[in-house]
Amino acid sequence: MGFFASGGRFVRVKDMPIFLKMFVVCILVTVTISVLSGGITYVTASDIILQKTIAQTEETINQVSENYDSFMEVIVNRLDYIAFNPTVQDELLNGRPGWDEEGYYSGTRMVKRLLVQMFKSYQMEDIEIYGENGKQYFCSISGTEEPGIENEDKLRAIAAENNGAVTYVNDILDSGCLQIVKQVRDNLTMESLGVLRTGIRVSALERIQKNVDFASSGMILLLDADNQIIVGEESKLTEQADALFNKWNDSFRYRIDGEEYQIVYQVSDYTGFKAIGILPAREIASAVTPVQTAMIVTMLVGLVLSVGLSVFMSRFMGKPIRKTVQALREVAKGDFSVRLEEERKDEFGEINQEFNHTIGRMGELLEEIAQSKMLNKEMEFKALQAQINPHFLYNALDTINWMARKEEKEDICEMVSAVSNLLRISISNKETMFTLDKELDYVKDYLYIQQTRYRARFEAMFEIDERIRSQRIPKLTIQPLVENAIVHSVEVRKEKTELTIRAYRMKENVYIEIEDTGIGMSERTLENLLRPQKEKVNVKNAHTGLGVYAVHQRIQYMFGEAYGLKIYSEEGKGTRVVICFPYKA
Repeated sequence: MGFFASGGRFVRVKDMPIFLKMFVVCILVTVTISVLSGGITYVTASDIILQKTIAQTEETINQVSENYDSFMEVIVNRLDYIAFNPTVQDELLNGRPGWDEEGYYSGTRMVKRLLVQMFKSYQMEDIEIYGENGKQYFCSISGTEEPGIENEDKLRAIAAENNGAVTYVNDILDSGCLQIVKQVRDNLTMESLGVLRTGIRVSALERIQKNVDFASSGMILLLDADNQIIVGEESKLTEQADALFNKWNDSFRYRIDGEEYQIVYQVSDYTGFKAIGILPAREIASAVTPVQTAMIVTMLVGLVLSVGLSVFMSRFMGKPIRKTVQALREVAKGDFSVRLEEERKDEFGEINQEFNHTIGRMGELLEEIAQSKMLNKEMEFKALQAQINPHFLYNALDTINWMARKEEKEDICEMVSAVSNLLRISISNKETMFTLDKELDYVKDYLYIQQTRYRARFEAMFEIDERIRSQRIPKLTIQPLVENAIVHSVEVRKEKTELTIRAYRMKENVYIEIEDTGIGMSERTLENLLRPQKEKVNVKNAHTGLGVYAVHQRIQYMFGEAYGLKIYSEEGKGTRVVICFPYKA
């Protein structure tokens, strides 16, 4: 049991005035919310700033990596242009050292002019073609005639090992350049003709990241696929590169020489180079300091305001709450006549109005529920009657059939059997799907009855693919459409009507056609036939097209909107209805 000190005596919390309890609760809640929200906001803001800083760093590194890729792609395109040039191919295949090299239109001079065209001094240190036939072509920023690379044989061997693919060789320590080598192959036979090499100046690579804004004390490194430095300085980070940079991209914290850094890197899927951004953690933390100051000030101001608001709210809400609670207790006891005052125009007044309206509505709903239960009982009884009547008729027809057979009236027996079969399927709820063969049996029963009635006014023909007789379709799918054809053709047409029922398979679908040579229908009637029908079937208008629409809707409901009915008709020439089902073996 809780107690509260007041005037030198202790008062139980539950006996305190509601004003004091709400005041204490509001203060506690406000202080708790202020502290929690301030702390959560600070942590969230700090995290957002960190994430945005990291995201910005990642975007910068991605841009730097893309810039390197674009730079390398331009260089590689130049090398490919040289390697596949017809003159270069001919020189390396057919040329001989010392033979016809000095003429202006000689192959040697043409290849040298091509190298000069492709050579960019601010990007390349030199460019060289070494042919296996002894021919050699060289272009350099220094203007020398021979390359001064100590490990040139090694570079040529590397190019040969990669079978014509562009290979990047980090030769910074020896030649001060990033070497790019490529084996030149015959365009037709793919045999090796020589090696194409160029040296990329480090200054050109440094220029790519020179104008990138990457914090005041941050830096960017570029490592090759073997984690050797191309641009940047050695450090503890690069020494452990194999263990740290083993993904395509990542971001993590790392301590270098006692200081913490945020590391962001991106691996190029074009060159395999790693662009690495190194951002000091202190720069990230400095961005959070203004947020921290603002949070402290906001929390202090909020605490002062919360005291005043707590006093006001506790007084304002105490009285109407007591009245509402008392009214709810009366309702809980079953008194739906209780009402609250509606004079107030604030939210409490709206609550009182809604309370009074709800209580009144609850009484009405209770009465409606009682009436609904009685109506459900009556509907269940009528549904039972609806089942009894068809069964009674079926039994009566069976008796008539027996009596006719006893009198040897075979035509009456066949008629009664057909009617019985149709009645049996109409009252049966056990099966919703029939085989096509079974459905056609019921259609034939129906046609037998109609032929007895109309005699020679129509003729029915069946064209059924024997392979799909076991196909299962919704019951009473064909019969309503046959009935519709007879009603709208035979009944209104004096000439003889031909009715054809076809069933066949085409690819993964089964098609059933009901075609008549009747009077057809207008385009307006045809357009509205498969739309929802609002009129009700009655005795005077027994055929409104509801059967056609119902069959179409039932097929689409069971198999999807891709299936259903399509109707083709022309006035005076007849109607053809096509049913489409998915084929199922």
